[in-house]
Amino acid sequence: MIYILTMKSLERVLWISDYFPRPHDPTTGVWALETIFAIQKRGVEVVVLSPTPWIPRWLAFTSTLREWSRVPTEFKIRDLPVFYPKCPHYPHHLVVKYLYNFIPFFESSLIWRWCKGTISQIIDRYPFQAIHSNFIFPSGFIGFEIKKRYGIPLIVHERSMTRLTMAENHPIRRNVYAQVIREADGVITVSQKMANLIKEVVPNRKEVDIIRDAGDIETADNSMPQNPEGYQGKKIILSVGALIGRKGHEYLIRAINYIKDEFPDIKCIIIGGGVLLRNLEKLINDLKLNNIVELYGKRPHDEVLKIMSWCDVFVLPSWNEPFGAVYAEAMAFAKPVIACEGEGISEVVKDGVQGMLVKKKDTVSLANALKKILTDENLACILGRNGRNLVENELNWSYISKQLFDLYNRVVI
Repeated sequence: MIYILTMKSLERVLWISDYFPRPHDPTTGVWALETIFAIQKRGVEVVVLSPTPWIPRWLAFTSTLREWSRVPTEFKIRDLPVFYPKCPHYPHHLVVKYLYNFIPFFESSLIWRWCKGTISQIIDRYPFQAIHSNFIFPSGFIGFEIKKRYGIPLIVHERSMTRLTMAENHPIRRNVYAQVIREADGVITVSQKMANLIKEVVPNRKEVDIIRDAGDIETADNSMPQNPEGYQGKKIILSVGALIGRKGHEYLIRAINYIKDEFPDIKCIIIGGGVLLRNLEKLINDLKLNNIVELYGKRPHDEVLKIMSWCDVFVLPSWNEPFGAVYAEAMAFAKPVIACEGEGISEVVKDGVQGMLVKKKDTVSLANALKKILTDENLACILGRNGRNLVENELNWSYISKQLFDLYNRVVI
């Protein structure tokens, strides 16, 4: 069955993303939501399909499982229609490591069978002219199946170094990735480093568009930064990222310990949740940094941006990082940033220009970068101003949405 396009110009796009905000977890994948809102400002309607783990109510023994079991099949976020088809798709590392990587058909076939009814509903109620799948697998595979059945153009958008590495290391999974990439009408990623990895999977794929993440200039311009009580007169170091190993929070905490005597007025705020929470709490306690380093847990996106407005420096010493939207968000507020060299962000942030680039997993390198920024207010100001200029010129929602808008029209026409 070929889906007949009756609209003469681009009107609506289907976004597919398994990593997307949900009623009980509005912060996960918030970059996708912000991108969609930017696209909508260009007059393109969007409808979202976000496959969601199926948790029967009778198996929801914990508060977390109960939240997942209550995710509605259909929801609206600021008038954006979002469909959450329930699927036997569980993002647990053991399932991925020992089953999905070796038998990806097991995962993909189940997802398609459980999603196809919802997709038929969307086509009837919200006819679309293009598919934008975030991540090659599983979302790109769903998009590929829709294209195969209905003839609708497909764009795949890979933004995970971890997922690409899994494809590199598992030949069967790599074949699925290669099939989706070959059949896609457009392929997007967030850095040249990622584009090179995609071309390793499909060497004859000539065109891979690089469309980076953005900072919110409008929010930054409308902010009224003021350190709350307890943080006034302090130098605030902010980090935002999931509490997992590759985000480098351990090295940031150790770097704070390294410089604490030289900078008795520092405070470090780490925003994010994750599996390493207890480990990091123990490290903070062992180093006696309880009065300096604070783990804030997950926070709403607007609260994160508010804290960004009054921090002094943004630090995320992560590796295997495709790009990192939080760097652009911090630069929108004219904050100097510290990141790891050789990662996606280093393609636009130059060491000593918009921020400082340090060696990964290197406490001393990170501590020295912090010392330079904290001791030299003029340097911090220059780095922040240069970062803001970068966002104004390249890493803003208007620029990013224009790139996507042009690509949508290119594949539809």
